[in-house]
Amino acid sequence: MTRLILQGGGMAAPLEHQAPEGSLLIDAVRDLARDGRLPLYWRCGQGTCGACLVRIEHAGSAAAAPVALSGKERNVLARKGVLGEAERSAATLPDTPALPRLACHVALPAGWLKVSW
Repeated sequence: MTRLILQGGGMAAPLEHQAPEGSLLIDAVRDLARDGRLPLYWRCGQGTCGACLVRIEHAGSAAAAPVALSGKERNVLARKGVLGEAERSAATLPDTPALPRLACHVALPAGWLKVSW
């Protein structure tokens, strides 16, 4: 299981939620948004619009593991202007809060993730 700490969209306090390891972040929070517990306006889920832009912190990790962005995620982030030139061409990037990600491309690892938007 992955324990999520979610905060964004003007939330006063973070929301904690558990989701199955390996599931996509967007799928893990979709029901929370439908129930009105999470202020999300992510409708696409196809990885093409960039509306689900998030910042991720791997809680408890001393060093950021490298991540290889898919071509689709990299293209959307470049089109939105949130990747620098070096990031666009790098094979892998450190998975830190400085790296913008798309919730529809993030597979949940075991452990804790802090997600902000």
